[in-house]
Amino acid sequence: MTIHRAGYWEDRLRGHFNEQGVGDIGLSRSYNKWLYAVRRRVFRRMASRLPLVPEQSKVLDIGSGTGFYIREWLAWGAQSVRGIDITDTAVERLKVDYPDCSFIRADIGEADPQFAPPASQDVVSAFDVMFHIVEDAHYRQAIENVAGLLKPGGYFVYSDNLVSDEVRMPHYVSRTEEHIVDTLGEAGMVVRHRLPVFALMNDPVRTSSRILRRWFALVHKLAGRGETSGQILGGALYPVELAVTRLLSRGPSTEILICQRRQARQRDAT
Repeated sequence: MTIHRAGYWEDRLRGHFNEQGVGDIGLSRSYNKWLYAVRRRVFRRMASRLPLVPEQSKVLDIGSGTGFYIREWLAWGAQSVRGIDITDTAVERLKVDYPDCSFIRADIGEADPQFAPPASQDVVSAFDVMFHIVEDAHYRQAIENVAGLLKPGGYFVYSDNLVSDEVRMPHYVSRTEEHIVDTLGEAGMVVRHRLPVFALMNDPVRTSSRILRRWFALVHKLAGRGETSGQILGGALYPVELAVTRLLSRGPSTEILICQRRQARQRDAT
């Protein structure tokens, strides 16, 4: 299964080493660029909540892809930034684009990882990655690996969907909020904050609202027609999306979780 997953992403990034390849392949690149513009603003809002001194913080980014979040962590001012990706394509390109950072090809879902020394990272990030680990055993292993890489008190920041009813597809799994929180707790991590990433511009996977689902079906149709329509639609929705997500404490789509590894690895009683 790991080989299959790696092959899928290798082929995808070779064909589209850009926002479309790491984003929603069914949407135009121009619309995906707007989605990443939203992600940038939400990332910076998230980073401002981390009680860390950037210049004293070591960061490991999982599933670095085209380097979007590598750039963001560097802009944040991290002391050091490391990245791992499941594809050779990404690692080879990232090493050229970011010579002051280190990158390795690895699968976070594998046992006995050699990503970084144990308990050495102040922050581990994994944006739009964990729901692509479809095998439950590998997903649990990935969470355990993250916990093992973090210093006690360190932070795991990542995006997930936290749905009420699980959804499974060949390369994508939306796990339930209960499953996700329990798995994090078993690995010694607790969720400190949640930030909605999207409300109107991306798939409202967390809602049963027919209105929102019909809305996004229309958005997906229009944004997938071509670069011009994707650019116009994304540009029009971008400021509205930023305003709406700032008002919401929870959203109908993907959310960023700010999780903290406990000093002691006991499970959270709450």
